[in-house]
Amino acid sequence: MTFRNLVFGNPGGSTPGADFGLLILRWVAGLSLAFAHGMAKLPPSAGFMSGVRHMGFPLPEVFAWAATFSEFLGGVLVALGLLTRPAALF
Repeated sequence: MTFRNLVFGNPGGSTPGADFGLLILRWVAGLSLAFAHGMAKLPPSAGFMSGVRHMGFPLPEVFAWAATFSEFLGGVLVALGLLTRPAALF
């Protein structure tokens, strides 16, 4: 498997029904992540930053914002199908 196929996917020979099912799954998973987890943290609250600080992360404000953006923007990217694998990684 090449790096390009790993990151951007592989053009497959799936059926239209399978493609539609995966589309619905991608929408549900991505939008759930974006709006149930990411949107609730926008902007990161003092309590969330305090929790990040207590976990021992250096620069808790930066890591709190990074977590918020990775959940919100990553979920939106997954739902749209743009850079799905890197977005899901974050």
